[in-house]
Amino acid sequence: MKELNNDINGVDEYYDEEELSDDEIIVTDDIERKIIWQPKDFTIRELQTMKLDNELDLQPDYQRNFVIDKPKASRLIESILMDVPIPVIYLAEEKDGNYSVIDGQQRLASFIGFVEGVFPDDKKSDFKLTGLRILRELNKKKFSDLDKKQQNKIKTTTLHSIIIKKESNEDIKFEIFERLNTGAIKLNEDEIRNSVYRGPYIELLNELADNKIFHSLVRKDNFKRRMIYRGMILRFIALSEKSYMNYKPSIKQFCNKELRDNRFLTKEKSDEYKKRFEHCIELCRTVFGENSFRRFLPGTESDFNGKWTTSRINMALYDIQMCGFAVYEKNQIVPNSDEIRDKLIHLMTNDEDFIRSIEIQTSDKEQVSKRFKIWFDTLDSIVSHKKQERNFPYQIKEELYKKDKKCKLCNQDILMIEDSEVDHIIPFSKGGKTEIKNAQITHRYCNRRKNNSV
Repeated sequence: MKELNNDINGVDEYYDEEELSDDEIIVTDDIERKIIWQPKDFTIRELQTMKLDNELDLQPDYQRNFVIDKPKASRLIESILMDVPIPVIYLAEEKDGNYSVIDGQQRLASFIGFVEGVFPDDKKSDFKLTGLRILRELNKKKFSDLDKKQQNKIKTTTLHSIIIKKESNEDIKFEIFERLNTGAIKLNEDEIRNSVYRGPYIELLNELADNKIFHSLVRKDNFKRRMIYRGMILRFIALSEKSYMNYKPSIKQFCNKELRDNRFLTKEKSDEYKKRFEHCIELCRTVFGENSFRRFLPGTESDFNGKWTTSRINMALYDIQMCGFAVYEKNQIVPNSDEIRDKLIHLMTNDEDFIRSIEIQTSDKEQVSKRFKIWFDTLDSIVSHKKQERNFPYQIKEELYKKDKKCKLCNQDILMIEDSEVDHIIPFSKGGKTEIKNAQITHRYCNRRKNNSV
């Protein structure tokens, strides 16, 4: 018998399954980091009965949804019929003695769903085998279509399980579950987090993940299905609550600490977090629209036109856009929407320090501090209307763009106003005034190239 190595910073060393008998319970010596677990075998028939008797929760509210398709689920059934070893299932013993699935949900749901005749992801759909490559004669067959021997084979197949006992210390379950996660489709850190830190905070994240505005801006169905939405919202709350000045890497540990410290948050605190999140996400929609959390890339020598990276979320931008609005009222932000958006695009295309902070080692403390400080100072200068004689107001840009969309440096059309800048005809450094009669519209790239050549 070998003990589970619970030094979470050490080598991943678990157990030798063949050396454990069914009635053995392993207890680590360190009270501070106590993990108690027990190996146990269940047949699929037993697991189905446990589910029917509400003793086994295949999909507790903290678990991810069913994510594999019918061909993959069918091949799991085929593996049983071919005596292919099935990976270990991990269960958590709850306070009432019942079990919930930590890892192996996809396998268990597939096995039990097939026996019951319904596909886990669609209760109205019959579970017929499909995509089998070896036992092809079984394609299109339901459980009830198999012969008696095949049915018994499936129902009596034993699945090896590890039960994390209810006496285990939950503070380090996140790291333990992360190590124990050996499924075909591995749990991500948000799915693990939702397994470990159940309580009012998780319930709040679950509620906020259904926010329609948030989904309309992120637009990642897979992120929502795999609980990444919850992780993004937790990240915002942690950074806005503790402040970027108190951030310590890694972002995963920073978020875990926020969740662990406030796991059983009060109704008042929950309402405060919810109000803050809804306030900031609404302002992101107002100011940045469908390009919220996306990077704007400037033009190049081969193509002067800039473009939005619409398919990819930049989490560094997500952090500052959401957190930046947390300290302002709507009436401070909405009237300045155009200028705020324009200033952020300028930073993304012209400020090398800012660009590095959203591209390279973005979770490093120095980079986090740098981008937050740059953006917070920028917001403050806009909202407080601090005098910036060198910069043209957005209204002048809009007027010039509507009048003539051609770049005055390359004579090509500027495809979107976001890709334009207002340039001093007589340079500011040579006494040129920041007024419309000394202004010309240009591509961001062309204006930058001009300034670099001066």
